[in-house]
Amino acid sequence: MFLIVWSWNVRAAGWWSAAFFCIAAAFSAPVGFAAIPTPLWSIIADLLFATGFLLFSQALLERWRPSWLLPARLGIWALSLLLCVFASLFDNLPLELVASDFGCFLLIAIPLVTAKAHLRRAADRALFGAACLVALDNLVRGSTIPVTLAAGTDFFTSNYAYLMQALACIFGLFLALSALATQVIDLLGRYQREAMVDPLSGLFNRRGFDDAIAKIEAEGPREGSLIVCDIDHFKAVNDEYGHALGDSVIAALSQIISRQAPERAITARFGGEEFVLFLPDTNAAEAAQIADTLRESFTLTVGAKLQLSRGLTASFGLSTVQGSDGSIHDAIARADEALYEAKARGRNRVCVRRTLSSPDTMPASIPRTASA
Repeated sequence: MFLIVWSWNVRAAGWWSAAFFCIAAAFSAPVGFAAIPTPLWSIIADLLFATGFLLFSQALLERWRPSWLLPARLGIWALSLLLCVFASLFDNLPLELVASDFGCFLLIAIPLVTAKAHLRRAADRALFGAACLVALDNLVRGSTIPVTLAAGTDFFTSNYAYLMQALACIFGLFLALSALATQVIDLLGRYQREAMVDPLSGLFNRRGFDDAIAKIEAEGPREGSLIVCDIDHFKAVNDEYGHALGDSVIAALSQIISRQAPERAITARFGGEEFVLFLPDTNAAEAAQIADTLRESFTLTVGAKLQLSRGLTASFGLSTVQGSDGSIHDAIARADEALYEAKARGRNRVCVRRTLSSPDTMPASIPRTASA
């Protein structure tokens, strides 16, 4: 299952898959010993257990703090193996088991130190709990070897071997299911983000914007302002420089919006060269100042940055949310009308509209940040 999830470009699932294959192979070492009795199998099992737990630590840290203390973890892995080999050569089974158990404990315990700030979701807490159980299993088992491995007792018939296999079945399955759940949840979250976010701009798409607004509206009426932005003569830019350069212009404006919009703003690219910003609890004057700052930044920086021979400008329409609005889209409609007015009056300006104009009403002139 981890291999399948890894094939869907979930990096950590690859570490989990490799780790569980190593552990499965380590537990299968007695089969090899039964076929070809040799002490070499115990060293192979030690190598596989240590490698599996090193991969466990990497899989956990991919989630919480990638590659943290990698040299130290590699050192623990190597020292544990050296002690196991030394103990095996001198036929000291208790020392070999202690070296293996404490090495595995340290390797899986280190990532748990970094998990404190990442336990908001139930799946992460379950994964943390499962990893703690596995770590404690190794610590307690290694500490009680004098009790579970009586002198002269054969490993395969000892209480140690029984407890090792029984507890590994329980805790290992819990760890596997918890880890798999977090990987699948992450995958679903990624698909949801891809469905809600415009890949070129990194801002919400129309669906993501509507979803974010719906969450705000569910909390009750909210005051704020809507800004609609459109790049002037964008078709001419595409025709003259090509669509790749046009995409760079859109990406550049998106970066300006992301950098300069207020922290609580909901920003989206509605398609083509049209952008929408919802500014909660922001009045028309404040929103007009924000829009004009965005306009000036785009005009002054993007053309020069992309080394274009022609200037780039953008027009902005603005409206505030009214108590009589049925939804946020009523304010967007007014902001759209203000944008049309900005286009009609020469572009490269901010126009404000608080009410929709009637067919018989000529729109008032609203240059730059003035309001009407």
